[in-house]
Amino acid sequence: MDDNLKQKLIDHRALMQARAAELATPDGNTDIAALMSGIALTLEALLVVAEESKTPRSGPTVEAADQVQ
Repeated sequence: MDDNLKQKLIDHRALMQARAAELATPDGNTDIAALMSGIALTLEALLVVAEESKTPRSGPTVEAADQVQ
């Protein structure tokens, strides 16, 4: 994942969490707060999946054609 995109996702996640906390008050809109919190969690999960699916930068590269025998 591009570093610029990664930073934007981190920023948006933080904004969503902050706004959800603001709306979670008794006078706020708790339904929207719950949705924003869910979006923030989804963005966090996306970042984790992107980090986990990174290919290693060192070591031999195995081509698909080499794997089939």
